Amino acid sequence: MKNITLFFGLIGSLISFGQGHNITFQVDMNNYIGTFTTPELNGDFNNWCGNCAVMTDVNMDGIWEVTVMNLSDSIEFKFSHDNWAGQETLQPGSACTKTSGSFTNRFMYITGDTTLAPVCWESCGPCSGTPSSAKVTFQVDVTDYSGSFTDINLNGTFNNWCGSCATMTSMGNNIYELEVIVPTDTIEYKFTSDGWTDQETLTPGLPCTKTVTDPGGTFTNRYFVPSGDTILPVVCWESCEACGAISIDENDWIKDFKVTPNPNNGIFDISGSLNSDDAIRITVVDMQGRLVYEASEANSTIAKSIDISSAHQGMYILNISSDSNVITEKIIYTK
Repeated sequence: MKNITLFFGLIGSLISFGQGHNITFQVDMNNYIGTFTTPELNGDFNNWCGNCAVMTDVNMDGIWEVTVMNLSDSIEFKFSHDNWAGQETLQPGSACTKTSGSFTNRFMYITGDTTLAPVCWESCGPCSGTPSSAKVTFQVDVTDYSGSFTDINLNGTFNNWCGSCATMTSMGNNIYELEVIVPTDTIEYKFTSDGWTDQETLTPGLPCTKTVTDPGGTFTNRYFVPSGDTILPVVCWESCEACGAISIDENDWIKDFKVTPNPNNGIFDISGSLNSDDAIRITVVDMQGRLVYEASEANSTIAKSIDISSAHQGMYILNISSDSNVITEKIIYTK
């Protein structure tokens, strides 16, 4: 009897040792800007099954959770909703993610039973006052594009430079647009045609661009830091301005105009000289047209420091106007 008891005790220990752990996952949907009914958990442990791991929000606080039993080793996963109607787009290189080929998922090692802290949708951390994602409408005018094309595409860090996966819609008058949900973080992008058949060649140093060098080479792309839903102004192919816009360098009303630095941390200087004695109004507005700074000057020489650091980081429009003239410049504020 003693030997039988010992035998079954050993078997029980082996079964216990082979069991995995119970993990409770939590996602905070309070800052999610889309529409959804039910969040779900998908991962390699459930074959990315869609709606087999439904999450619940019992106390109605916007934080949804689900407990998965018998997990072991390491797992990849992400949050989705309504049977893949929507899913997280996670940034490669984030602390909680792993990228394999074209897929970036959440990743963790299983070391014991645990309840994970709530994380914001598409974020490695908790939700803050700033949403983790934003709806951004991109617009490009191809009037000055000399090539032939069937489709105009949008490529960027938010879609892994996927080629033809983001086709823009023709709005008439050679203007194409597309609304995309992007992370509220620095994004780089450019407009292309027919996948990667052709692409913008952007001049380094333009105020809307960022040039980076990595092992693959040196690249100049468009650059933007969204802080909320926005509709970007129409820009001409390979330009930061609208097609036909008069640049500052071509304006006879103002000479030697400079904005330094740009991009900046919310504090920048403007300088230049006017070819008239007109009083001028200086304003800075956000991409929704909301005024964040205003001042006036009556001198023929402009030398002013402007501080918009109390606003959210992102792109702003600087306007300098008189009764008969106006110039604009894009300001990129990044912390």
